[in-house]
Amino acid sequence: MEKCPLCGGQKKKGTAIYSVDLETGVVIVRHVPCFVCAQCGEEWIESGVAKKIEEIVEEAKAKKYQTEIVNFPQIVAVSV
Repeated sequence: MEKCPLCGGQKKKGTAIYSVDLETGVVIVRHVPCFVCAQCGEEWIESGVAKKIEEIVEEAKAKKYQTEIVNFPQIVAVSV
């Protein structure tokens, strides 16, 4: 496993919650695959996951809900 560049702890597979304020509403994406530092808790999201999050946020913008809470799709193939 890689070491955390911030504290030197071990980065491990995990999940995170990603949220974004769109000014017209809030989007929350749960169960986002990422790497998490076991020591400081810092999270890293890979580019393929970030791209899918961007798609989810764009879809939420189009709906114009004040609050959108979704689970990260489990069917997306991502190498985490």
